[in-house]
Amino acid sequence: MSGFVPRQAGASSREAILGWAALVAAVAIWAGWAVGTRFLFLEASLGTADIVALRFLVAAGLMAPHALRRGLALWRVKPVALAGVVLGSGFAFSLCNTGGLAFAPAAHGGAMTSPLGAVFTGFLAWALIGEPLPRRRLAGLALIAAGAAAIVLASLDGIWGLQAWIGHLLFTAAGLLWAAYTVAVRGARVGVLDAVTLSVVGSAVAFSLPYLLLVGPRFLAAPPWEVAVQGLLHGVLGATVSVILFNRGLVLVGATRAAAVGALTPTLTAVFGIIALGEVPSLMETAGIAILTLGVILASALPPAQARPLAPAPPRP
Repeated sequence: MSGFVPRQAGASSREAILGWAALVAAVAIWAGWAVGTRFLFLEASLGTADIVALRFLVAAGLMAPHALRRGLALWRVKPVALAGVVLGSGFAFSLCNTGGLAFAPAAHGGAMTSPLGAVFTGFLAWALIGEPLPRRRLAGLALIAAGAAAIVLASLDGIWGLQAWIGHLLFTAAGLLWAAYTVAVRGARVGVLDAVTLSVVGSAVAFSLPYLLLVGPRFLAAPPWEVAVQGLLHGVLGATVSVILFNRGLVLVGATRAAAVGALTPTLTAVFGIIALGEVPSLMETAGIAILTLGVILASALPPAQARPLAPAPPRP
């Protein structure tokens, strides 16, 4: 299975513009996803299990042509790696990441899941597959952890409700699951479309089908507009389009630049949350977001010789 192909040195300015546009679009989708999901939890009727089942039914339909094209070769991945892909970026990750937004603000999800995923990935990759952990990256990971801790401490005053800690635990679990996925993909050298297909088709089989057998298409009891919006938000944009866009941008502008754009996700999520939900972070939360954003940039800014073009995108929503 093929991995990423780094952008050539002579790539045209048109390719660079397309790459930056794809990266910005992907980050905007991630931020918009968190805010949109939080809004729908506050205003709509579907629960986490309903949303996740719908997500992977839609996404599996979108990736079915690629699955048919790849055939059995797509599934020639070691069982441990396959489990890491399906659980780490599929239904288990989505249950945690989506469910967390039922308890904590969108800005907390944007600030915790992806950055903490980077922290866990760094240590797991170092421990399990021998990936270097230079001091500069280690310092960045420490800043990420400190920023996330500041956000958690700031929420202890109960301003976001007494159950915000549940959301924080779920975001942390989502970050750990994504780290398992990242290490599995790096070890198996799985290409972008193959990894997405394994994730969504595997999750549709492992979660969405049992959901349909046990409770039926309960999500169809919701208003048609809500089903359509959830399917678009989760299945089309969150599970597929954003990942493809980000990785296309990574190919065109390089891994380090792509990671730096991805570091904008916490800030952009907080801004969207203020505009759409009125969720204004406190001074301490704002400081925490700023600290962990700096940490993501620092952890990503490796010298070109150490860049790893096979590294997958940051956690998709």
